Amino acid sequence: MAVTHATFRSTLALLIALGCSLWMARGDAAAQTLQQRLQAIYAMSAQEMAATSAFARKAYEAQLDQIERIKNPQIREIVRDLVLNPRATAFNQTASQSWLASPGSGWKSHHSYPGGLVVHTMEWLTVASGWVDAYEKVYGVKLDRDLVMTGLILHDWGKVWFLFDDASGKIREPDWYPKAWGTKANWKWMGGHGAVLYAELISRGVSNDILFSAAAAHFDPYWALEKDGEGLNPALREAADMIKKTAPVVKPEERMAEWWVVTFVDEAWSFSTMVAARFAFEVLGDLAKGLNLAPDSREANKVAWFVLSRVGEFKIYDVYQKAGFRKGAALEFVRSVLNDPSPYEVPKHEVPTR
Repeated sequence: MAVTHATFRSTLALLIALGCSLWMARGDAAAQTLQQRLQAIYAMSAQEMAATSAFARKAYEAQLDQIERIKNPQIREIVRDLVLNPRATAFNQTASQSWLASPGSGWKSHHSYPGGLVVHTMEWLTVASGWVDAYEKVYGVKLDRDLVMTGLILHDWGKVWFLFDDASGKIREPDWYPKAWGTKANWKWMGGHGAVLYAELISRGVSNDILFSAAAAHFDPYWALEKDGEGLNPALREAADMIKKTAPVVKPEERMAEWWVVTFVDEAWSFSTMVAARFAFEVLGDLAKGLNLAPDSREANKVAWFVLSRVGEFKIYDVYQKAGFRKGAALEFVRSVLNDPSPYEVPKHEVPTR
């Protein structure tokens, strides 16, 4: 039977309409799924985000294993207790969030997402382990691995009190926290999370070697022992004064090679803060804009928590760099993470109990 032009046109129009309807239906379903995911993200706590992140959990489990490898049983028990049961006894404060959930810094700085602290710490443990091996291979010098690893595990311990504020989606310090200050020393972090750690270690009577190793992450013991009332020794005095104790003193003629490794491993935080994190938050701002979320709103910030807890800022920058510094590639990547986060997640019921 011959098909008339009119019949062909009407059939084609019907097929086009049907195709459009199916396309719109799929689009509506995808939009509905995304909205459901966003609502779920807004309801998630920082603890839930970190506990379901394969990225954060891998770093957390590796860090626990590293603690168990500390050979000195007394040091191992001290570190285990500080990490798994964080209490600032010097300030009579118990942590309100876990080591796993804590950020690596304040809002929009390095590793400032749920799980950021364990990722930041495990990165440096891995780097430092290689550096300790290099010392022995190149110089024939066997460093105290326990001391290096302990200093790095503990150096940002005070950040378990850097709280994720669900009302704003930002990170804040509690009211009791000592204020950070400093303008003259090479490292300008007097007070703050360093003081919380130093006061706690002094209060607990931890050995000077461990105290100095942890403090070396923030104050280069070779260039910033003291300068106009700031630096490593003044920071220790400041912390000791807070708890009415006498501060131990780092002597210039008794500085350890292990502290140097801790100092320069942790110095690499600057790439994250000034490059990777800065760029990642810019891209996440564009993502929020595309979702019609107000800039720096609770909702936009919680989406940032979520995406960063899954892939981190370094991965976002890596996508950008490998795409020839094309920002659109990074934006496409973070959208893909939001659209299907399952490759970056682990089951919620597997929350570590150690």
